Amino acid sequence: MLKKSHSLVALLVGSAACLAPLTAQAIQEQRQSYDLPAQDLGDALRRVAAQADIELYASSRDLEGKAAPPLKGDLTAREAIEALLKDSGLTGRFESASAVIISHEAVAPDAASADAGPIIVTGSRIAGAPAAAPVIQVTSEDIRNAGQADLGEVARSLPQNFGGGHNPGIGSGQGAPNENVNVNGASSFNLRGIGPNATLTLLNGNRFAYSGASSVIDVSAIPVSAVERIEIVADGASAIYGADAVAGVVNILLKPDYDGVSAMARIGASTDGGNVQQQYGLLGGKAWASGGLLAAYDYSRSSSIRAGDRDYAGASHPDTMLFPAIWRHSLLMSGHQTLGPDITLAADLLYKKSRLHSVTGYAVDVPPDQLGLDNVSTSETFGIAPSLAADLGGDWRFKASGFFGTDRTGGYSDLFFGGERLTHLDKHFFNRNLALEAGFQGPLFSLPGGDVRIAFGAGARRNDFFAGSLTGDVDRRRDNLFAYGELLVPITQPAQEIAGLHRLSLTGALRFEDYSDARGIVTPKLGIVWEPVAILRLGASWGRSFKMPTLYQQYSGYSAILGRASRYGTGYPETANIVFAAGPDSRIGPERSENVTLSAQLTPARGLELTAAWYRIDYRDRVATPVASLLGVLDKPLYAGLVTLNPTAALLNEIIAGSLLGLENSSNRPYDPATTVAFIDNRDRNIARQRYSGVDVSMRYRIELDDGRELALSAAGSFLKSDQQLLPGATWTPLAGTIFHPSRFRGRAGLTYGNERFTLAAFVSHMSGLDDERQAVPVRIPAYNMLDLTARVQIAKGTEVSVAILNLLNAKPTAIATALASETPFDTTNYSPTGRFAGLTVRQEW
Repeated sequence: MLKKSHSLVALLVGSAACLAPLTAQAIQEQRQSYDLPAQDLGDALRRVAAQADIELYASSRDLEGKAAPPLKGDLTAREAIEALLKDSGLTGRFESASAVIISHEAVAPDAASADAGPIIVTGSRIAGAPAAAPVIQVTSEDIRNAGQADLGEVARSLPQNFGGGHNPGIGSGQGAPNENVNVNGASSFNLRGIGPNATLTLLNGNRFAYSGASSVIDVSAIPVSAVERIEIVADGASAIYGADAVAGVVNILLKPDYDGVSAMARIGASTDGGNVQQQYGLLGGKAWASGGLLAAYDYSRSSSIRAGDRDYAGASHPDTMLFPAIWRHSLLMSGHQTLGPDITLAADLLYKKSRLHSVTGYAVDVPPDQLGLDNVSTSETFGIAPSLAADLGGDWRFKASGFFGTDRTGGYSDLFFGGERLTHLDKHFFNRNLALEAGFQGPLFSLPGGDVRIAFGAGARRNDFFAGSLTGDVDRRRDNLFAYGELLVPITQPAQEIAGLHRLSLTGALRFEDYSDARGIVTPKLGIVWEPVAILRLGASWGRSFKMPTLYQQYSGYSAILGRASRYGTGYPETANIVFAAGPDSRIGPERSENVTLSAQLTPARGLELTAAWYRIDYRDRVATPVASLLGVLDKPLYAGLVTLNPTAALLNEIIAGSLLGLENSSNRPYDPATTVAFIDNRDRNIARQRYSGVDVSMRYRIELDDGRELALSAAGSFLKSDQQLLPGATWTPLAGTIFHPSRFRGRAGLTYGNERFTLAAFVSHMSGLDDERQAVPVRIPAYNMLDLTARVQIAKGTEVSVAILNLLNAKPTAIATALASETPFDTTNYSPTGRFAGLTVRQEW
């Protein structure tokens, strides 16, 4: 249900209007002469806002596809806006400092308290630009109805997202070691399973500090109580945002002008044992005529889940932790203030401190403190993102923004053998990110279909990274400069009343990036949006994207190893040796993709929205290790490009000198260049190719009932096909539908019923089965289904109690074969050991 601070998904409409305070007298009494033709409603509102010099807020989604009638006469701003909104299904709310446009469906008894905020458009730099690819929205109300405690849980519930990569539950022995790892308990989005650092995550449109070693954003650091909504564009967006947006972009938007105070407390636990959770939060905000301030604090703590509590984990020691113990403090502040009629200053600040503890036994019948690993990870993240926006007149706007952030990951790992601590290893990872950017946007000229609008800008970023290691520290910096331009060309608009061309628009973007350790990269993007009729929108987009390798992936160094040639090929004398190199290589460069998306959105009835999208991603130059096992590699023509026969002593000396530890001898005999018959270069390189394609479908239907009650239905599903070719000429192997990769289909459907006093919600999740092909005879892991129930009741004014029972039927992961007791005995990238979870939340608002 829509509530305070959520009854609007508010975006700023007027570029010229967004910075000037509005007085009650200006709205109610001051008259101006208007003479506007019939046109797009958003354009008409923008012109009224500019002429009246007022603050005007509205949802871009509410305005899309709506036409405004002609406007003529001497009118107050309020009269002009009300005339434009007539028969639009929208309502104006007028206050002493602003005018807010809302849908009739959103009007509630507390609508006068609803919030509005600055425009942040996901997937475009141009305010009001229609999206050629669908925008997936998850609102704060959706999160509360789902009983989710942090944004990591939100990410893992989305059908388009994959739980591999970075989440606190990733275990050991879970596929490729460089893909499914987590050094500090971070949570990240991982669209399509392409990789967590191939999905760009933003906070209020800004990049934030990388976490750990893999250049990802820890979304669990953001207090969920401060989030207004999450917008996801699952389409390549490097032409708009730069690197990392191969799979798409996730924009986490904060509540813009929250006015009040709220406190919450949550307790819960898994019914099978473990996972005892506590969460406490405070949210406070104050809005005034020229600005607002929001502050949120969140503390959470959860106990571990041990193998002895789960009947499918018999292959592990009972004290092995299937899910770590975690505690976390998070603090967020966000504010904005007008400095005059034409300038606004805003800033977001985020701080997080966390600790993770996990224990792994190396034998089923020996305690971990006798034979095992005790791991502690700590993380401290700080980031601040200020921005300055100015109205330049003529509907032109300027915005400058910056970011400074750091992330420190520490802790240790203690290895026990025979009851004694054999090794103590300290962890040291450090990220520092600095960014500066400035851009302009505004109209170039008018066409019958509306204003041709442009956005352009430039900026610079710096990423410093340090990782401590026994084999040598990694201390690297990457700088890059960039410039971008984006153009919106409206061909037709509803006011023209052209049959079959209710609305037609074209978009194009081009971005150039220059890196200190890579050549310049140009990424284009084209889009078209066509609405044959008001209820049907068709979109198509094509673009190229890229991702830089992480600094750890590129510069952490390789090993050079001496081995006996007889293990790597046949026909060599017993005295012959080989040298091979393996590991990260500084010569690797950007990974590149080509993305195509076709979409359709149908709104055949009030409250009903149907969306479908087909996508294809051709991902090239992926960094990979060429050969998983080098045994027999000299006999296979496929790998001839990796082999230098009869290498010179100079080449071998160069390889050995550049390695981390010099030549490591596994041959048990002296190194002699004269008896070294081959050099095998198995260092990581831009060599793999991956293909992703599939269909996303979704449905939302909101039905108004008597007595203010409402019934909301939602469903979403994602079909995915993906495969990989490790070397040119090699066989393509499937990814989706196999263990430690996304399933072929994931779906989630929900039903919500209630009013302002109570809400009941039920969600069903389904994931298709997986194939475990690690063994000679493949094993099928069956499909997985889960049912979640939540109930929220307002027991007094401002006091809400909610109960959540997640995974009501206690669906469990399927046990998998493991080679060692230390390997987690189920697929942690797709399943969780949480089981049935019951939680109670009390929330008080003032």
